[in-house]
Amino acid sequence: MLRITRGATTYILQAIAYLALLSMLLAGCNAPAAATTGGAHKTTFQTSSHQSIFYSTDPHDVLIRTFYGGGLQGTLEFGPQVSVYGDGTYILNLDQEGKLDSAALQQLLSTLVGNDGLLSFTRRQFADIPDQDATFLELSLNGKREELMYGSFGNMRESAQDMDEYRRLGQALSTIMTALKGPTQPYRSDATALLVRQMFSPDLSRPIPTWSLPDFTLAQAAVYECGVIPPDEVGLNPETACLKYTIPQHAILLTQVQARAIQAQLKGSQGTFTEGGLYYSVMLRPLLPDEQATKALAMFGSAQEGYSGVPLLTNGKVPPVPATTPSS
Repeated sequence: MLRITRGATTYILQAIAYLALLSMLLAGCNAPAAATTGGAHKTTFQTSSHQSIFYSTDPHDVLIRTFYGGGLQGTLEFGPQVSVYGDGTYILNLDQEGKLDSAALQQLLSTLVGNDGLLSFTRRQFADIPDQDATFLELSLNGKREELMYGSFGNMRESAQDMDEYRRLGQALSTIMTALKGPTQPYRSDATALLVRQMFSPDLSRPIPTWSLPDFTLAQAAVYECGVIPPDEVGLNPETACLKYTIPQHAILLTQVQARAIQAQLKGSQGTFTEGGLYYSVMLRPLLPDEQATKALAMFGSAQEGYSGVPLLTNGKVPPVPATTPSS
């Protein structure tokens, strides 16, 4: 029978404590170089080039966002192409959602800042042919927001530095899309915005439902969002570019009851309603996580050189239609 003396027991306990401490130290050496700073929702880490990056880890804060458009003949983007949030969640084109873990997110940010140097560019807009569509990239890092435009560039004599930055911006956009190739699932939002415009050439080959929501009229919604349509003294189609090519002045945040009622009539998220002998194009637009906090829709249309959100009406009290609104 093996007998262990008191001295031996003490020695064994000390050895166990030493090994435990050594394991903790080794684990600390292998951990990512990240630490919480500036509050519970901010993290700082070092890139491979020894640059310090801090960013919000809040799931409602956008770190990376891209739009495509801006040209005079550009189409309206009802939402961003890409939105990457502080917790690693990313949403593609309003309909697909994925997730980067913290290591993958920091690797992406490290590449954009450390390798591509996006935060140290001397130029912000890379487009030397006016009125053409471009990709707009927004970054929210190190406590500031950067906006870069990547369009048709190099058609005129540009400096070597500008061409190098242009190349690196294109490389960064490719890096973003490559990083977001993971598995996705359909994006679901519990908040919905209503977008309405009056139209004059509906498809009459299929039944068009009559607007039945009692809370406000489509005429009210269309004027609130797109303004009064000016008279057309020449043609029979006085519609404006609003919600066809350009972003609206406002949008309307629906209650869940309102959204379900409209969706049931549309049998989808987009379609045509009739009201008072007039026709309206109606779209139900899901809100992104940041939009619920900022009360503004992230949209991008033609003839834009920068991003500005569309304010959301949240009290449900749509202003009445001005007396000058055309009736036909």
